[in-house]
Amino acid sequence: MLAKSRKIKKQKKGRGLFFSIFLVLLFLLLTGFLIFTNWKINRQRAGLSERITTLKQEVAALEEKNQELKKKMSEANSEEFLEEVARNDLGLQKPGEEVVVVQKESSSGQSPEQKEPEKSGWQKIWQKIKAVFGK
Repeated sequence: MLAKSRKIKKQKKGRGLFFSIFLVLLFLLLTGFLIFTNWKINRQRAGLSERITTLKQEVAALEEKNQELKKKMSEANSEEFLEEVARNDLGLQKPGEEVVVVQKESSSGQSPEQKEPEKSGWQKIWQKIKAVFGK
């Protein structure tokens, strides 16, 4: 009987040891999972905060551009702006005014009417071939 009780105590001791090792492994596994999840969430948070800063910069740039466009819109409704566009872009004039166009002198000394028209690349090549063969 004494031998039987010792055997039972050894079995209980073995079960207790197995159960303790199992709990320690379960605790380590759970701790590792939580650490990994925390690391993953922190990575996502860092990426999102970086995205937030870039979007804030874009918003600031777009608001600045919006202010410039509003300023140009208010200028476009003014009489002076419309007159300037009419003169410069459309070539219009007020009654009694004369329009004077000043042309720059070309580097070759010829007037624009005497200058030969610009030739394309293929035409230049063809002329060089003709010059080589004497035609």
